[in-house]
Amino acid sequence: MDQVTSRGKVLIVEDQYLASEFLRIWTEAYGFEVCGIATSADAAVKLARECMPTHVLMDVRLDGDRDGVDAALEIHPTIDTRIIYCTGSSEPSTVDRINADHPFEVLFKPIDPKLLGAALLKQ
Repeated sequence: MDQVTSRGKVLIVEDQYLASEFLRIWTEAYGFEVCGIATSADAAVKLARECMPTHVLMDVRLDGDRDGVDAALEIHPTIDTRIIYCTGSSEPSTVDRINADHPFEVLFKPIDPKLLGAALLKQ
């Protein structure tokens, strides 16, 4: 997508290929540029620092020892970005951890494309 017409840059953090492709396709359909896809917390932090996204679509369960909340807590203090959690984890302990990060939005899987668009376009 041409950066001149892009609504912003989005980093997708998702360890499941089909889920990341779904998010990529719909993110681009809403006019955003996908600047990277990470499958682990460490890769997410590294890519966030490199591409400075306007939004991060963050899964909770990721490859490796750390999860999406760990990554978000490391990204938030250094990068002014909107973190939208896209997770299948709805147990209270996980939701409490997510809410402690003050997320921009939380979407539960399966993600409805209309809700994804509303979250990305939200001011």
